[in-house]
Amino acid sequence: MSKLKIAILLTLLLGLAVSLATFAGGFQVVKYEDTSAKINQPSMTINTPQYISNGDFMYWENGYPVAWNVPTPVLTPGWSVHFANVDLTAAGTQEGGVPPPGGEPNPIGFNPGAGYFFRTGASGSQYAGMSQQVDPALVDGDYWVQVHMTAWEHNVQSPYNSVAWYGFGDTADSSSVTEWRELFPDTYACANGDAKCNYLGRKESVYIHSGAYMHLWMGMKFPDHNAWTVFVVDDISISDFSDGINVDITDYTDDGDVFWDPRAER
Repeated sequence: MSKLKIAILLTLLLGLAVSLATFAGGFQVVKYEDTSAKINQPSMTINTPQYISNGDFMYWENGYPVAWNVPTPVLTPGWSVHFANVDLTAAGTQEGGVPPPGGEPNPIGFNPGAGYFFRTGASGSQYAGMSQQVDPALVDGDYWVQVHMTAWEHNVQSPYNSVAWYGFGDTADSSSVTEWRELFPDTYACANGDAKCNYLGRKESVYIHSGAYMHLWMGMKFPDHNAWTVFVVDDISISDFSDGINVDITDYTDDGDVFWDPRAER
């Protein structure tokens, strides 16, 4: 075999190895900085006690949000999952969190959310989630719950492939949830090429038991070829009812827009 043929063969084998490594699947913790948001802030501030900690995801440690349990997902062969700190800062905003005990707030103008990325394998489905036990001060009763989410996808062909929910269970195991509430109800998530998607808020009265765990669960149901989805969640709250709460909301609310670079590597 000539040296030229050997060189060509080696080049092809190297390219194949790189491709296999790229799509072999795995779990990573990452950060998305190509994103931003324009979020409609409420006209009235709600000052009632909050029964979930770090629901605005302002505080992070070692790549994970403080107070949230983010277990490493059990991976379906060939699938990829990334857990992400997602920058939702809007240009010109002046945001800063109240520092936790012994901690420091994030820099002014910083507004992170938490995200998951899923890339399909050859077969099966893939899900991942996070959870947190509610504050000990919460007693059995009805509470006002708000969860915000956006999602965008690429190469997804199957309807209702990209799905996300929240719910309450008795333990940190997501299987303890008896009623899941959908967070992104559309047939398809926004297209990656659109570079923009609405920031949906689900707001409702929920009966919650003392000591319950709040769960967020999301993923892709079908292995569409080389497809992927990004989910981003932020601004989660559990509070008592007050004059600042609109109890007439019975559907999702459009509370702004999230933007990203469709050319960014995921």
